Amino acid sequence: MLGDKPLASYGHENGMLNVAWISGFARNFTRDGDSVSGFIQQTNDVTRMVPVGQSPRHKRTFAAIQNEEAVKITGRVHGRFVTWNNGTKEVTEHSAFLDPLEVSSPSIIEMPSSLTWHTPIKNRKADRIQQDDFQPFGGETFGEGRMRDAANNVVLAGIVDGIRSLRGEGQNVIVGVEIILRQTENPEESIPVRMMNSKLARIIREELRMGRPIMVQGKLRVRDLKAVDADGIETPTGQQVGYVWCRSILNARRGKDILTIPSWVKDIMARYGQAPEGGETAPEEDAPKAADAPERAGTAAESSIEDEIASQLASL
Repeated sequence: MLGDKPLASYGHENGMLNVAWISGFARNFTRDGDSVSGFIQQTNDVTRMVPVGQSPRHKRTFAAIQNEEAVKITGRVHGRFVTWNNGTKEVTEHSAFLDPLEVSSPSIIEMPSSLTWHTPIKNRKADRIQQDDFQPFGGETFGEGRMRDAANNVVLAGIVDGIRSLRGEGQNVIVGVEIILRQTENPEESIPVRMMNSKLARIIREELRMGRPIMVQGKLRVRDLKAVDADGIETPTGQQVGYVWCRSILNARRGKDILTIPSWVKDIMARYGQAPEGGETAPEEDAPKAADAPERAGTAAESSIEDEIASQLASL
């Protein structure tokens, strides 16, 4: 079993840290040929189930997963494109999902508790929460509690390939940032990472640079895709995309979190200092200008990281 092996033996994807441990109740698992897909339910809201799928490059064979059974999946987080209509046009978003390495039985402390089961995602509207007949816990519809880290834990390292500011619904206030974290040569496989902290969002938005190696620890979650009508009213489309939620962003350690800097980082560095494309970005005056970015002095930690990148790129 993977739990009996050191993390270094299975915890890296393309030389970059990538491993997740997620436990809950198996829902809607199906097999299409040798490919398995389904969801792990951790709360009393079926729109917030964690998506499980298999990358075409990493298909593995598992025993049948029974619907509604308690299950623990050790795997890697991968990314893919999802296209949807926002009310006026087709939009393509990055979406994250769990690709299994091992399926096993969870311990008691690795499962969501009855309190967290009945706790909706913070600040969500009650009319957007959906439930079905599967109710493994009794009690009130909602309670209070925090998801155990052992039930949903993701550790990732990668290269920053994009960043945008996130604003509150119907507000012009920056409440977080979304980082596009890249681990492979194919940018379509990049993983969306979100840090929702209004106090740090603007600082992170300005300081994170394209091509910088970072590491995050967080949880795999999903969010609703919404369409906007002519009156500006947002309505969920019924589709969700996965992302990694984290509390902080750390410098990746060379030789540990990222074993080597890949050659495709040159392409990212060539775009260094350019403003990110797409919606929900900070106003131009809030972001570092492309012409000024290369001249702006970084902190000691930033300079050290950039020196490491430069030295490894020079040896490619």
